[in-house]
Amino acid sequence: MEFDVEELEGLKRKINIVIPEEVVSKRVSDAYEVLNRKSKIPGFRSGKIPQKVLEKQVPMQSLGDMFQELMQEYYDEALHKSGLRPTGQPEIDHSGMQDIKKDEPLKFSVILDVKPEVKVKDYRGLKYKKKEASVKDEEIEETLEKVLSRQGSVEEMPADYKVQDGDILTLDFDGTMNGEVLENGSAKDFEMRVGEKKMIPGFEEQLIGHTQSEEFEIKCVLPANWNQKMRRVSFPIPGAPDEQQEDDRAVFTVKIKQVRKLYLPELTDEIAQREGVDTVAELRRAIKIDLQNHKDQEEELRVKEEIFNLLVKDAETAPPESLIERELKFMIEGMKYQIAQSGTKVEDSGFEPEKAMKEWRERAIFNTTGYMMLEFVANAENIHVTQQDMEGEYELLAKQTKQKVEEIQKRLMSNPDSLNQTTTKILGQKAMNFIYSNCEFEFYKEGEAPEDEAKQES
Repeated sequence: MEFDVEELEGLKRKINIVIPEEVVSKRVSDAYEVLNRKSKIPGFRSGKIPQKVLEKQVPMQSLGDMFQELMQEYYDEALHKSGLRPTGQPEIDHSGMQDIKKDEPLKFSVILDVKPEVKVKDYRGLKYKKKEASVKDEEIEETLEKVLSRQGSVEEMPADYKVQDGDILTLDFDGTMNGEVLENGSAKDFEMRVGEKKMIPGFEEQLIGHTQSEEFEIKCVLPANWNQKMRRVSFPIPGAPDEQQEDDRAVFTVKIKQVRKLYLPELTDEIAQREGVDTVAELRRAIKIDLQNHKDQEEELRVKEEIFNLLVKDAETAPPESLIERELKFMIEGMKYQIAQSGTKVEDSGFEPEKAMKEWRERAIFNTTGYMMLEFVANAENIHVTQQDMEGEYELLAKQTKQKVEEIQKRLMSNPDSLNQTTTKILGQKAMNFIYSNCEFEFYKEGEAPEDEAKQES
């Protein structure tokens, strides 16, 4: 076959491909033979229609599927012979289709991003300090209270009742920052229990003492990285930039619509049995194990974030633009989904996708650089995404989105960008697990400060 490769800006390449005249002519003739057997034209028997007559009824430009298949074949062969490793969706120049002739070569071009040559050095045997978590008695008691709350009874309180710690509230709130609407900072008929610490730090404490139907303001200092925390349907390997930010201050206008007091029952073996164990003692042990596992998982996640940061820091090549754009799109779609799950319309949330495309670009570059480095590790260690991995992801997404597994699979398979993003995430997670499993850890007890920050040694 005849083709050449042009180097464009950065990681972009242009492949100019020529399909020989004899190949074009044969494919066109074959396509019209198939069409001949299916067509009905007055005065001609089926299968005996002259090709010239058919060409007037169905111009060659209408044989789109056949030409697409032919171009795909030659594009795939050009990739194989050139050794190029594409990433993202290629841009195909179809201008040659406008004046195509069966007795002439077909010329077309494909513009694509190629994967950069990257190398991750010394990813085995990284050394980190790791916290050895322990569970305190008061933490077990707090969890037991949550268990009892599921078995408790509630009583609606009168309008003049003042909110206390532990009360269940239904409220409306609208958040602003510097006079502008706070993204994901508003809700209607929101139900919460004071003291569970599920809201922004400082929010719940300021509810205490207020009464039903009262409208008041709550002021909170938002965490420095609050606007980078996006829970998504399928969030990739975590990593956080090292940059420091000043705290943001938010103001919430709050109206309490209902107050209910929760009365807890006595902790008995009967309640323990409802939780799947036989006795209160066994329930306490099960809670302790669960809390220990949760703390261990948090510590593992912290170390993996540091590993991700290290990979990005050591990267010598920037990711191609197509991957950055894909990650941005994925982040924005994830935020839209999160907003929809909260019961708010995107247009009413204050979220501006166009603005986010600019503000989140650095984060997208950061994430994509890390995925690129993890892919190198996966290739070096012969790590692959299996069918079992994909089936597990389908089930996870189905559970998170409350859809059928078949619907999730069909949606991903029909969208190349979503499918590529999903496989990239899974491959990255497996590569990260490999790096983590090969780390060397120095443990310290919870509550003790390590002598030095977590570090890596070559």
